Amino acid sequence: MDAVVRQRHVRGIFPGYSLDHQAKAQKTQLDARRAGDRNNGAICKHNNKPRPNFMNKPLRKSDRQHTIKLFDGEVFQLRYVRPDDGPHLVEMFSHASAQDIHFRLLGAAHDFAGQMAEKFTHLDPETEVAIVATTLPDSGPEEIFGIVHLAQAHPDSDTAEYDIMVRSDFKHHGLGYRLMTEILQCARRRHLNVVTGLISADNFAMLQMAHELGFLSQRTEDNDVEVRLDFAEFDARLEAGLAAD
Repeated sequence: MDAVVRQRHVRGIFPGYSLDHQAKAQKTQLDARRAGDRNNGAICKHNNKPRPNFMNKPLRKSDRQHTIKLFDGEVFQLRYVRPDDGPHLVEMFSHASAQDIHFRLLGAAHDFAGQMAEKFTHLDPETEVAIVATTLPDSGPEEIFGIVHLAQAHPDSDTAEYDIMVRSDFKHHGLGYRLMTEILQCARRRHLNVVTGLISADNFAMLQMAHELGFLSQRTEDNDVEVRLDFAEFDARLEAGLAAD
């Protein structure tokens, strides 16, 4: 399916598609590309060296996190997931609705919270990274409200697949969008060329967000939706659109 057809297909999926939101998303992508190796707030910073350990370099040498403020004023800390995050992740995933479990696994699962916590606290540092959104340290016991994960098939791959989840009782605040822009900036700084994802065909919110961030989509044989963001192709589309304005 060529790019034009895929774009039309995606637009057909999203009756509530917002041109203003897409413009903001495209500006975020353009700013990230223009920033190059400059640190503009992303948790993952490229260090001008070959990429032996994927995304394990922190923003600051002394501080592995930074804060973000959502449009409704909620403030969260973004940091890498840690091996001792298991209990916090179990708590987060225990809030998952049946629908979110279906969207996350494209089906049902036994002990969903335990399985997810086990997965994210045992990442391969050569090929995986996960960023969590947590409450602030001075606001009481830490809670995790969202996580985004990126994984390569092997360390030399220029392509990585993302997956993301926000607590089911904290939707529509913009946290998922911020986590996605964070991981895409991270991927650019690591010189990855392509980011992909697999989304349930009835997960309209995730499909719309992927579209707004520049992903193209196509149906799979299993009737799910594969989304793909090729940074070079996206940048060319964006520059063409800016030139036409």
